[in-house]
Amino acid sequence: MNKPVLITLSMLILSIIGGAAQSQTIVMEQRAVPIDQTFDAQNFTKLEISPRYGNLQLQPGENRELTVTVKNKEKESIKASPHVEVPPYGEYIMDKEWVTITPASSEIPAGGSQKFVVKAAIPADASVGYYNAMVAFTDETVPTPYPQAFPNYVHTFSLSVNVWTPPKVQIEKPYIQDQLEAGKEYDYKIKLKNTGDKAVTIDPKISQQDQMYGPYGAMESAFTDDALTITSPKEIAAGGSVEVNIHVKVPADAKGSYRSAIDLGIDDPSLARNEWADIVRLELGVWKQPSEPFVKTFKTDEASPVIIEVSSNLFEGIYKYLAAGGTRNTKEPSFTVTLTGPDNNAIPLTKIKTVMKGGVSLGGSGMFPPWESDSEGIYTEMGTQYTETYTADAPEGALKLGIMPLNTQQFEYTITLGNK
Repeated sequence: MNKPVLITLSMLILSIIGGAAQSQTIVMEQRAVPIDQTFDAQNFTKLEISPRYGNLQLQPGENRELTVTVKNKEKESIKASPHVEVPPYGEYIMDKEWVTITPASSEIPAGGSQKFVVKAAIPADASVGYYNAMVAFTDETVPTPYPQAFPNYVHTFSLSVNVWTPPKVQIEKPYIQDQLEAGKEYDYKIKLKNTGDKAVTIDPKISQQDQMYGPYGAMESAFTDDALTITSPKEIAAGGSVEVNIHVKVPADAKGSYRSAIDLGIDDPSLARNEWADIVRLELGVWKQPSEPFVKTFKTDEASPVIIEVSSNLFEGIYKYLAAGGTRNTKEPSFTVTLTGPDNNAIPLTKIKTVMKGGVSLGGSGMFPPWESDSEGIYTEMGTQYTETYTADAPEGALKLGIMPLNTQQFEYTITLGNK
């Protein structure tokens, strides 16, 4: 039985008009809203459904089956007649015909259970996207005091299907990260390969999807987008490869960082749902060759030989090569090393050796796509470390080691006191 609800609102408004206090009581009566007293969880059929959710990832033309178990918790048998319901909203609407259920119905005895096979079959011409459907095993719904666009069934299994296709265009590098010197020019290449049987068009351009932000909002860029020039063909032939060329002309007064992205504009439906799928990020830092050397002060307790080793960073070259799409600075690192005694007089240094250490990849470590070895060979030199060793006879007292690096942004030093 429905009972009306009367909502009475009493409002006391105290106002002072012309110094006189007046009070007014207003009683407002709203129309009664019926509340359905039949909403009782005990009135629903007690069914245990396992699992309640299923997720599938299928390509057009594929199909897959899931098993759903319905257990009857009642003291008498019940009839389960599963049917497919599709929500009338969402970007992609699944056709009911995509989902079939076996058996079509079943009389489940008290305390018994029934296994239902839910099969999703995706048509070959289905669009790539996310689809949802619901399998209702009974017609029971949750009552509501207002109309609903879609019934709220009680005994359901929810099915989500991600219809996808593998990308036809492979991108060699997802980002370009490098340290640039002000006033210099640099070139980078993004290699693309079309693994499909049809030509794919591309339209590379600078994107603003990856702007620079700091703790105080947008950060000032080291230079503007017009410092970059992008050249590229308009399409990739079936089974073919192309290169997108990026030329960067760093202004002489540039400093700081530049961060943006290259939107490759690949016309591939498999990438349509992910706006970042054909984006190559750019993270470029700008530095200047120092005009003053790094100085390290150390002390000797007595006159003794000293050995000084200075090394560029091997991993600096490796990371730069990997991130920059195979582009690296061909200039060799070097150092100007000085040693000054307690009286500020220069102490003669003798270079006794230079050691070069390199890193080579055979392409099997997952750092490059498998097709990379087809064009550039199996061996890839990824970085070189240069180490220079000096000796000197150091007097007792405070000494100053000066190191001026060239063509490197990271270096290490070792000072050994004692026997040569």
